[in-house]
Amino acid sequence: MKSAAIIRHSMLNRLVIYLCISAIGLIGCQQEIPSDPACRVKEQEKPKTIANAACIIRLDDQLLTVTHRMTGRFDVPGGTTDMSESSQCTAHREVWEETGFNVEVGEWLATSTQGMRFYSCKLAGHFDGELQTFPVPPWSTTEIDGIQLLDPFAISDKDWRFPNQLPLIRDMFNQVEDSAQPSKKHPAEELLPRPVPES
Repeated sequence: MKSAAIIRHSMLNRLVIYLCISAIGLIGCQQEIPSDPACRVKEQEKPKTIANAACIIRLDDQLLTVTHRMTGRFDVPGGTTDMSESSQCTAHREVWEETGFNVEVGEWLATSTQGMRFYSCKLAGHFDGELQTFPVPPWSTTEIDGIQLLDPFAISDKDWRFPNQLPLIRDMFNQVEDSAQPSKKHPAEELLPRPVPES
């Protein structure tokens, strides 16, 4: 009896050591999320709303979407509030964490039946819709499998993460301003002085 207890205790110790080493290995392999950039909102909502939130981002006639690793389905970038930030800042932070894009959060568009608040968001920088896919940030690969532009009217509800939200997504898509930049100039070129017309 005593030797069986010793064997069980020894096996339990080995299991605990194995689990600890595995946990350390997993933690060491994950990329840490860089600090979130400052929350960028076009106009602060009053009163401040705290809720889960997402962004509707339009580039030309396409919607910026993410592919969730667990389901393989499309969704707009967004997620859960941390309860200390406004829903606009939740949308901003979640887009940053899932895509690495620093967006400007605009007006509130709608709230889903599950309580997710959707905002019109614009990409910072010069995007023109030519790229159809974007690299997934290293810190986001455990949750996100792809970042791409899609026609929201060509997506099947079977391919959408929350199929009942797709009609609402399409309605909101038609309301948002295009983030595509018509100018092909480098941002620094726009800061150069313009020639003075001869008189």
